[in-house]
Amino acid sequence: MTMGRGIMAAIPIVIKPPKRDVFEESDFTQGFFDNYEDYEEDGEKALMIKESLLIDNYRPFLSEFNELIGLMTSEEARLASAAMPDAKSLDEFAEAFTQENRDYKMPHIDSSSFAFSVLGCRCEQYWLFYNGSYKAILEEYKTLLHFERVLAKAMANPLANAVKFGIFG
Repeated sequence: MTMGRGIMAAIPIVIKPPKRDVFEESDFTQGFFDNYEDYEEDGEKALMIKESLLIDNYRPFLSEFNELIGLMTSEEARLASAAMPDAKSLDEFAEAFTQENRDYKMPHIDSSSFAFSVLGCRCEQYWLFYNGSYKAILEEYKTLLHFERVLAKAMANPLANAVKFGIFG
């Protein structure tokens, strides 16, 4: 396996403001915060994804995303989506997508906020669904924001504007 820092994409499940302790809406796609509810963790303000949004849409989201980027044909994407675990709650989702239960294959949930660096927030728990190059060198995170905005406009799935691209590793 090649080691390094690479571009990955995730749907954050729990996010916190960056160290400067404020969310800057300009660092997110339009409507991003509509996907989240206020949450408190260890006395710290956080946001948690709306359970029904994630549970009702993660399988078709993954299918549409894989087809959009040319990873799979529509039929392959449909079959892969059908093979994904069928969670009925956030707890079932978290259990089904633990790294161990997925044999460390994508997609899976990660909770290493220090390992996934994104613009505008700290991802405390996130569903990783895409990994790109492990030779990523960025001078500015705004490039990843541009990817997020294009994806949000290109996809029909409601989860499209909840995606964060970042550097992982």
